Amino acid sequence: MRKHWQFQRNTTARIRGAKWRWTSLLFAAFVLSFALLWKGCSNSVSISVNPSPIAGAVKAFDGQRAFDLLVQQVAPGPRVPDTEGSRQAQQLIAQKLQEAGAQVLRQEFEVTYRSKRYRMANIIGIIKGKSERKVLLCAHYDTRPVADQDPNPANRNQPILGANDGASGVAVLLEIARVLKTYRPPQTVVLVFFDGEDLGDVEDGGMFFGSKYFARNLTVGDVNLKAGMGVLLDMVGDKDFASNDERYSRTYALQVVTGLLQAASQLGYQRYFFRPPTIAVLDDHVPLNEIAQIPTANIIDFDYPYWHTLQDTPDKCSPQTLAIVGKTVLQWLMQLVP
Repeated sequence: MRKHWQFQRNTTARIRGAKWRWTSLLFAAFVLSFALLWKGCSNSVSISVNPSPIAGAVKAFDGQRAFDLLVQQVAPGPRVPDTEGSRQAQQLIAQKLQEAGAQVLRQEFEVTYRSKRYRMANIIGIIKGKSERKVLLCAHYDTRPVADQDPNPANRNQPILGANDGASGVAVLLEIARVLKTYRPPQTVVLVFFDGEDLGDVEDGGMFFGSKYFARNLTVGDVNLKAGMGVLLDMVGDKDFASNDERYSRTYALQVVTGLLQAASQLGYQRYFFRPPTIAVLDDHVPLNEIAQIPTANIIDFDYPYWHTLQDTPDKCSPQTLAIVGKTVLQWLMQLVP
C-alpha cells in the first residue's frame, strides 16, 4: 500500500512539474509574440473584419446607378414592341448584362394582335451561382402604345414613356446584375426581360406576350431556364412606394412572399412590402405560375396615379425607392440555400 502510494505521489509530482514547464514556455511565447506584434503596429492596432457576402452585396446596390439606368431607358422615347425604341432598349439591356459577366441569350418570337404582326424579343441573362439550382428575376421593358388612363382625352392615343411602368423593374435588375459580378449568389440567377407585357387589353389576349412565350419555351438553344422560384418586379420606382399584398403571389408563391418579407424586415423595410388590402393583379407572374409552374411573387405598387398616362416620367420615381427594392431582393437572394 505504501509502495503504491509512493509511486502515485512521485508520478503526480513529475506530471505537475511537466505541466508547469509547458505553461511557463507557452506564457513566454505569448509575451514574446505580443511584444513583436505591438512593435510592428507602430503604437496602433487595427483589426480587419471581412463583411459577409450578404451584407456586402446589399451595401453594394446603388440606388442612384439604378435611377440612371431608368433615365437611360426612357431617354430615346417609348419602347413599344417592334419599334426603334424597343430595339434600343434591347441593346442597352444586353450591353449591361454583358458588362456584368452574364451569359446573354435572345428569345425571339412573333405575335399577331388585332391583325397586326409584331416581332418581339425577350432578353435573358444568366449569372452563375454556387450551385446549378436556378432562381428567376424578371421584369418587362416594353411600354404601352396608348395612354388610355390619361386625364386628358386628347393624349389617350399617344404612347407612354413608362418610367415606372417598365423602366423601374429593369433598372433594379440591371443594378442587381452589376452587384452579382462581385458577389457570387448561392443559386444561378436567370434574369429575364419580357417584351409585349403592355401591348393591348387582357380581354382579347393582348398582354403578357413575352412571359407567356417564355413560360411555354423554357429552353433557349441548349440552355434549360426552368427555375425553382422567382420574383417579378413591376412599377417599383414610385417616390411614394408601398407594394400591394397580391393574391396570385400568395396563392402560388407563399414561400417566396414570406422570404421577401423576412428579408425586408431584416433591413428595416417591412413597411414597404405586401401591404394590405390584398388585391389580385394580372401580370407576368401569372403565366409563370400557371404555365411554367415556377412559383413567382410579384412586387408591384399598383397605387400609382400616373399609370398608363403621359405623366409616367422619371421625376415621379426616386433612387431611394429603387434602392429599397433592390437591396431587399438581394437580401432574399443571397440567403437562398445553394
